[in-house]
Amino acid sequence: MTASFKHLRDLHKEESPLLLKSGYGLTSKALNPSSLERQDVKLVLQVFNLHVAEALAARKGHTDFQHATATAEFIKIILRWWSIVNVKTPSKGFHHRNVYEEPMSNHTDDPKASFLSAFITWLDVWEFYRNDTGVLTQETLSALRLSAQSLLALVKYCVSELHFKYILLGKVQTDPLESRFGQYRQMAGGQYHISVRQLCETEGRIRLQNALPRMSNDDLRGIEETDSVRDASTSFSVHVSDADLDELRAQMPVICYVGGYCAHAAMKVLKCESCQRQLVVTGNTAETGEDTHSLIAQLDRGGLKFPSALVIAVAMYTEVVVRKLMTESTSTQFLHGPNQKNVVRQLTLDSLPRLEDKDTCENGHTYELLITLVANCAANIMLNNLCKQRNDLLRIEKDQKAKNRKARIFLGK
Repeated sequence: MTASFKHLRDLHKEESPLLLKSGYGLTSKALNPSSLERQDVKLVLQVFNLHVAEALAARKGHTDFQHATATAEFIKIILRWWSIVNVKTPSKGFHHRNVYEEPMSNHTDDPKASFLSAFITWLDVWEFYRNDTGVLTQETLSALRLSAQSLLALVKYCVSELHFKYILLGKVQTDPLESRFGQYRQMAGGQYHISVRQLCETEGRIRLQNALPRMSNDDLRGIEETDSVRDASTSFSVHVSDADLDELRAQMPVICYVGGYCAHAAMKVLKCESCQRQLVVTGNTAETGEDTHSLIAQLDRGGLKFPSALVIAVAMYTEVVVRKLMTESTSTQFLHGPNQKNVVRQLTLDSLPRLEDKDTCENGHTYELLITLVANCAANIMLNNLCKQRNDLLRIEKDQKAKNRKARIFLGK
């Protein structure tokens, strides 16, 4: 197995201009972390991500991605190990439909125990080859192997001797303790060594914060859009042509995946079987001839939705609208205006072709309500990705300026 970190950089560089990415989660910060950021688990999970693995696997056979399949397999191995050791609730595996996120038990046919045993063997073989490059350090490899062996022994002891039904390996860690002491240090002025008096004072403030009521979504009810949203949308002129939609054909698996979530969000609001037939199709009747639903099929564990042609069309129109709003002539006005999400939604609804054969369902849900819910979710996703994209570009620009400054200092200019 030959895994290449260069493939991750190439994947990020290839998809950085796009709003919808198959390698969702990859950022410049995750690929180029500082010494302190390398300890951030959230950044690590942006690299060891199932979406990234599937994006690499889809590029199998490309000349620039010779080891894409092996890299994807390596990511899946580490991700599966993380899924096993990070279980903190008994129902996590049930909700995620993932057998490797269920609690550990001492059953002989437990796939998690079998994987940890195979994982230890894999580490032993890796160490046996004694390669000079592309290997873990001796300290990291020994710690990883010892952790896996200790967890297996802990599960066996707790189940056999203490008669536990299961054990949550995610609880066998010091994260809560580290988090609490991190709060102490930050609330004491960012000091690493705090006094007993500072600890008692910060503990009192933390308890006071926990006792205060928090604002919920119910407190924000009544803050709704007004006619100013429509007035703002009329100041933009966006036309979606067939050529604009044809440019998205290469991204259809990703757009279809996003459309599945939009349909899921609309179904949660409507709770209507008649509308469900308008929003989703079954896996058997999904159009897989052009690999439109291929990404959903690869990631599905039984809970993902296959969107209908109507939902896919709304997602495509939303992507084109956001892309056109970010052109040089309109981006400044759009970003400085109010209610960007509602503006995008209204422009998408105005751009969609009218369908006269869509009637109101037996529960009173109109066609306009249906596509409004889908467009609202799609606009939220596109704008969220747009914010991440622009932040990523700012990060790259900042890092490049820092490199240039260090180069000038080094050259004495």
